[in-house]
Formats: sequence, C-alpha cells, structure tokens
Amino acid sequence: MPDAMKEIHDEIGALAAAFGSTVADLKGNQDKLLTYGRGLETLVSERTAELAQEKANIETHVAQRTAELRLANDELRQQAAELSKRNEEIQLFSKMNDFLQTSTTEAEAYAVISDVVTQMFPDDSGAVFVLSASRTMLEASAVWGPLPPSNVIFPPNECWAHRRGQVHLALTHERQCQHVSDEGHMYVCLPLLAQGETLGVLHILDGPLTSDLARAGEARMADKCRLAKILADNIGLGIANLKLRESMRNLSIRDSLTGLFNRRYMEEAFAQEMHRATRNEAQLAVIMIDIDHFKRFNDNFGHDGGDAVLRTLGEYLQKHVRGGDIACRFGGEEFILILSPATADGACQRAEKIRAGAALLNLTHANRDLGKITLSLGVAMFPNNAADAAAVVKAADVALYEAKRNGRNRVVMAAEKAGEPASTV
Repeated sequence: MPDAMKEIHDEIGALAAAFGSTVADLKGNQDKLLTYGRGLETLVSERTAELAQEKANIETHVAQRTAELRLANDELRQQAAELSKRNEEIQLFSKMNDFLQTSTTEAEAYAVISDVVTQMFPDDSGAVFVLSASRTMLEASAVWGPLPPSNVIFPPNECWAHRRGQVHLALTHERQCQHVSDEGHMYVCLPLLAQGETLGVLHILDGPLTSDLARAGEARMADKCRLAKILADNIGLGIANLKLRESMRNLSIRDSLTGLFNRRYMEEAFAQEMHRATRNEAQLAVIMIDIDHFKRFNDNFGHDGGDAVLRTLGEYLQKHVRGGDIACRFGGEEFILILSPATADGACQRAEKIRAGAALLNLTHANRDLGKITLSLGVAMFPNNAADAAAVVKAADVALYEAKRNGRNRVVMAAEKAGEPASTV
C-alpha cells in the first residue's frame, strides 16, 4: 500500500475511533440525561403531590377556620342579642322600681307593674295576687294578657308557690295549682317576698300551647322563670315599700285609737273640699259630734273602758259615711264629719240617723257591759254659715254646745246669720 493511502487509512481509522468515542460519550450523556430527567420527573411529581396535599390541607384549614369564625360570629351575635335583651330588661326593672318608689297609691303601683310585665312577657297572661288585710285570701291587684286568670280571689293554700314559699313551675298537668283553671298552658307561680314575709304571688301563664316541642317549651319556661324570679323580687320589695309608706302616712293622718282621720288631716282636706265646693257652686256640711257624759265611762270603767267607747263609735262612723265623706276624731270625745256635697236638710237627716244609730250600739270591754251612749251634734254649712274653714267649724261647735244646753242627745242646726238662734232638728 502506498504511504499516502496508508496515511489516509490511518486518518480514517482515527476519525472513526474518535467518532465512535464521541458517540459513546454522547450515548453515556444521553443516558445520564434520561436518568436525570426521570429523576427530575419523579421529583416534580412528588413535589406536585406534596403541593396538592399542602393545598388541600390549607383549604381544609381555611374551611375549618372559616366555619369556626362563622360559628364565633354567630355566638357573638347571639351574645350581643342576649346583652341587648338583658339591657332592655335592666332598663325595664329600673323604670319599674323608679315608678314604684314614687307611686303614692297601690292603684298607681299595680298599673306600673302591669305595664312592665306586659312588655317583658308580651305573649303571656297573668296577675299579681296580694294577701288581703286579714291574710285569708289572695286578691288580684294587677291583671294582664289575652287569657287573664278567671279566679281573681282564692285562699292562699290553693297556690303551691305560696304554700311552699318557692317557685312553682307547672309544665304538665301534675301538681297543678287549684286556682289555675287553664290546663292547656304551662305557667309559673312565684311568691312575693320581702324581709322574710310573703306578701302575695306573681302568676305568669305561658302564651303558646303545651303542644309545642317539649324541650323547646321547657327551655322557654326556664328562661321565663329566671326573669320572673327577678321580677317577683322587685315587685315584692316595691309592694313592701309602698305598704310601709302607706303605714307611715296613715300614722301621720289617722288617729291611732279610732282609725279615723286626725285633726291635721281634717284641716288639710277641709280646705280642698271648700275649694271644690266653691268651684262647683255647691254646699258642704260639717257635723260636730260629742259623746254625752263621756267622763262617766272613764270614771266607772277606767281609761281602757273610755277608749273602748271611742273605738266603737269610730268603727260605727266609718261604716256610716259615704265614700266622699271625711270622718275625723277632732280631739278627746269630739268627732267631725265633713259631707261634700250636701244640703242643710240632707246633713241634718244624716246627723239624726247617726244619733239614733249610736244609741243602739253595744258597748263592751273586758267582758263587761259599758252601757249605752248618746250623742249631741251640731251642723253647719259652707258657705251659708261661714266663708272659711275655721268659721264653719266654729259654727258647728256653737250649734253642738247649743244641743248640750238644750238637754243633750239631739241635733242642732247652726244659725245662718249671727244673732239668730240655732234650730233644733
């Protein structure tokens, strides 16, 4: 082989070897790239799965937190509504207590209670029952609602709350109070207490029928019991304070022995009655009454016997006066009646009836018969006999002593003009 061809053959062999080596290197690199690519694909797949799981976890967490926040928000709204409701209740209690403190009569106080209870329990009915003075009956002093109680007066032992001195919640027909005639509704009775004394009962009849779901009804009544308990405590204290004020007022305007109004009240009331009579162009009468020979009762039976006579006459006068009349103990054994409106003839007839009725009274003390009493009475008219209160009372007093001078046990009408003699009825 010539040298030139040999060189060409060697160069071709070298190129072939180099090409083969390059091909082998490329194949090795390709395999490496394929291996790397498969590894990268696996890694991407794994990372994608991890990211998908992380996304799912985040979405689940977000959903949970969203639900928690929604629940928390609902609870906050419920709490806000509950706080608003409690605030309204507090305002109502404050309003009720304020009006109860400033009420001057029981009628005013019970009107306030009815108004407040109606706002607190708008769909319910009920009543406030208060013990009578004899403590033998519970009487409805305030009634409200579409189904007011049919029994407005009943003995205390017909109410479980009054008997036991604690809340009585009636969810079924069992242990029903005798005073409750409606068996289709749940109700609650609560004793009205003040300083350990039971003053009455608060009765609340649930508006919805008991055919409602039992749990819903029980939950509703449990909430009503909570509110009614606070209400009953406030009402009890309000009634107690009102009775205390009334008692203190009575002490200031009533005679403790006879129960009649005292002289101080008579003077205040007389001025008002004169003003009313003047405005209505009417007359009013003053009857001055004195017990004849009263000293004999004190001498023969002691002052206790004399007090018994005064009490008996006071009770008699209270029973024989009209609603608008005023009966007072003027002092000692003297009494005054103010009749408004009245005519002279009518006043004299009333005085004569009182005189005749008093003579029939049975007077006893410590199982002893005290005998009988007679009365001397003087009658004066406003404005016929005088134009001011003191002068009218003076005219009646002069007529009274004229009755005594004429033999007692009689009625004398005051003279209309000074100097004229009084007239015996």
